Amino acid sequence: MSIGMAAIPFSFVRVLLLRACGVTIGRGCYIGFNVVCDTNFPELVVIGDNVTISHNCMIITHTASPARSFLAKVYRASEQVSIGNGAWIGANSTILPGISVGKDCMIGAGSVVTRSTDERSLWAGNPCQRIKSIAAKDSQEIGE
Repeated sequence: MSIGMAAIPFSFVRVLLLRACGVTIGRGCYIGFNVVCDTNFPELVVIGDNVTISHNCMIITHTASPARSFLAKVYRASEQVSIGNGAWIGANSTILPGISVGKDCMIGAGSVVTRSTDERSLWAGNPCQRIKSIAAKDSQEIGE
């Protein structure tokens, strides 16, 4: 039986393990069960402060393959993925290479993020599309 991120009961331990692997993670973050950050290029994953990444999400930073094939030669890229401060990533979402998720942006569950997102907006779907902006009615209510 293999022990992975799904078996670690506390988020802070999952955060520490990802940091030890080379992922940059800010303060106050929640990492859900079975979150997978690219193991080939973990240093290309940058997560801001107060970010929530729900269960079963994948963050992919490369398209390279060790297989000797035509596609492996054509699609050979590795790009940084950044997730802005305060962002929420819904369960079972996938973030593809080169994506920047904006500050305070919410990604709906099950989304495949194929392009960078605006800050303070809701995105969802496959491929992920902008649904609406998120504006606080009274910024003093949320401590800004």
